[in-house]
Amino acid sequence: MTVRPAESADSAQWLLQPDVDWWDLVRYGPPGFDVYVRIAFADGAHRDGEEPALRAALATLVDHTTTPMTGYAAIWEGWTSRASVPEAPRLPIPEREMVLFAGRVDELRDAPALAWYGSSQGIHQEPHLVWPEDHAWCVACEVDEEIEFTVGCSADAFRALASALPGAVRQVPYGEAAPLYRDSP
Repeated sequence: MTVRPAESADSAQWLLQPDVDWWDLVRYGPPGFDVYVRIAFADGAHRDGEEPALRAALATLVDHTTTPMTGYAAIWEGWTSRASVPEAPRLPIPEREMVLFAGRVDELRDAPALAWYGSSQGIHQEPHLVWPEDHAWCVACEVDEEIEFTVGCSADAFRALASALPGAVRQVPYGEAAPLYRDSP
């Protein structure tokens, strides 16, 4: 797998719109897509910590871009304290400074582990913002989110996601208030 630092932060500038609150950006991605959907994380992800709903969503979305060989993953620099932040262009999102990596869209699911450790073996952390070079969609996984993640996309991509993840996908308006955490027992 090849995930590498992006050449510059220019490929992420489309995300940074002055009238968009940072909280909406990290939870919903940028405004302007035809459809926004919230996708439920799998209850009790695989025993090794992998999140199958996100992997299934990215596998589905790869068919809804003209640039599957080039995508980007913005990763919150504080997702782990076990290793130093790798050198990569910075994305200045308030409260969520991120570093930017590039790679094939189908490999970006493992971007945090690959960027920090060079391997995804046994390390499963969702990238926080993922998009293809053509901006056909954007996946947003807020770092504190336990219940759902968001995809901004086309109506066709929405239908494909709903088919790939039956019962886990719901359409929402951009920026809708939604709970972050599962209820504690």
